[in-house]
Amino acid sequence: MDRGLIEKAIEQAKNQESNLVIWDRRDTFTIEPDELAEIETNDDYLRVRMENGKATVYVEYDAIYKVVVERERLTRRGSRAGFGALSS
Repeated sequence: MDRGLIEKAIEQAKNQESNLVIWDRRDTFTIEPDELAEIETNDDYLRVRMENGKATVYVEYDAIYKVVVERERLTRRGSRAGFGALSS
């Protein structure tokens, strides 16, 4: 996935104080608003310190296939903005 799209999703989640959900080949990670400040975008990977610094997750951009900003469910259930990429 493109680093620019990931940075855009991170910024949107920070601005909206929303969860950021990242899917990669192996797992799904939900990053809560208070953990968004602990995200570092590097050249080839994303680093997130989670659970009050008890865990650090490294995810390579090539392994990410979907990033979603979970918005507050005010009007209808399941409202999400997503950023996705197809891998070949």
